[in-house]
Amino acid sequence: MPTSGGTPLRYGSLSTDLAPGAAVAALRERLAGRVRARIDDPSARRAAVLVPIFPMHDGLQILCFERTHEVLEHKGEICLPGGSIDEEDAGATEAALREAREEVGIPPSSVDVLGFLDDVHTTVSNYVISPVVGYIASPPDVVPDALEVARPIAVPVRELLERGVERYELRGPDGKTHRIYAYHIGGDRIWGATARIIHGMLSLWFGREGDE
Repeated sequence: MPTSGGTPLRYGSLSTDLAPGAAVAALRERLAGRVRARIDDPSARRAAVLVPIFPMHDGLQILCFERTHEVLEHKGEICLPGGSIDEEDAGATEAALREAREEVGIPPSSVDVLGFLDDVHTTVSNYVISPVVGYIASPPDVVPDALEVARPIAVPVRELLERGVERYELRGPDGKTHRIYAYHIGGDRIWGATARIIHGMLSLWFGREGDE
């Protein structure tokens, strides 16, 4: 399937040249100024992920990790901290924070929740994922769960916006055209639901009004 390079989203009305505090404030404002898309599918399992953003000396980063091959689903893929919303969870935010603590050791009290992105559906595993965006004021002391986390990965936001890093494929086996996103950072490929979540956040954060 042919792969095309996406347009760098830093061409939008905001830029990674903003100071971290100003960039995070802009993202919070954009999240609050919209109605997120919700997917109501009783046949799907509900899940939540945390999109953990934190500052480093070279700019803002997103904490992801590579899954081990011991997990039941999505073996070896690069993902965001998260998992199923349990009955004991008060909602998506509590589930995302709980999973982030269990998988990579992020204390919930250290996360400033900025808002929600659009729900994302995974076709193969049949999950509806609610992404929760959170800001951590200093680099987290990552304590990975050995069963689930092969290695943590700090993904620089600035690199995600460089030309050619975001790529997509057009697929339509069901008669509809779908844009399947992927990001190539160093030797890593971020794809699937994680790439869709990241694309949605970057489009909202750095895109012009009305950009996709």
